[in-house]
Amino acid sequence: MSNGSRTGTAEATTRVIEVGTAKVAVHELGSGAVLGYVHGLTGNPVVHPFLHDLAGDHRVIAPSLPGFDASDAPTARTLHERVFLASEAIDAVGLTGAPVVAASVGAMLALEVAAIRPEAFSSLVLLAPLGLWDDAEPIHDVWSERTKVQPEYLFAHPDRFAEQTADPEGLSTDELMEREIARYRTRRSAASLMWPIPDHGLRERLHRITCPVHVIWGADDRLVPPSYAERFCELLPACRGVTIIDGAGHALEWDAPAEVAAAVRNGPSPARM
Repeated sequence: MSNGSRTGTAEATTRVIEVGTAKVAVHELGSGAVLGYVHGLTGNPVVHPFLHDLAGDHRVIAPSLPGFDASDAPTARTLHERVFLASEAIDAVGLTGAPVVAASVGAMLALEVAAIRPEAFSSLVLLAPLGLWDDAEPIHDVWSERTKVQPEYLFAHPDRFAEQTADPEGLSTDELMEREIARYRTRRSAASLMWPIPDHGLRERLHRITCPVHVIWGADDRLVPPSYAERFCELLPACRGVTIIDGAGHALEWDAPAEVAAAVRNGPSPARM
């Protein structure tokens, strides 16, 4: 990946593809070498500043996983089935063998795919991945919080996400209803991957992941303690290091899009290797 952060205004397109029996929405923008983005708990409701920045020198492919946003709800009942769907989606959108940036629950699924398919990714950048658990530093149960309070655990700057994903003016009642249903579907899918705890034995499979990995975390993550970054790096054989982003929470690519995009391009901070 090239160095330097670029603020892009690349025109984005959204298409719908079939993954198994589900329809999956895929955002694409930019040109150049392919770079994938697998979203986290927030889903992928819009093409946001982080993706535009990466599209300054990449062709960014960003699918919405089954059950999130406008993608069909999955028929999957177990983590194994979810991983299989994620693996199929990666193939269907053209990300097999490409570098991929994956966040939160998306990073957890990407790691599961990489553990069983060494060829799945050429490299991974993990943004605050889920999948580990430490009783001494438990992950916060965000779903026990009132809906209005939940953003405070996901973002250091909840207002930025709210502004980016606000309903446009002039939508019909039916369109507003569809957007609300998509938000509900995203929350339900995210909760199903996390509850009661997001530990499905991934620790026992991380040693199988052979592609280079860079872990990035928000210093102000209130959902998952930033100390988990080092835990992941210690367990991943090809971990190249950890970068901590000041002023960013769990959904760090929304809180600090330019800083995270620069970290994706530049690799691990030398001070943290």
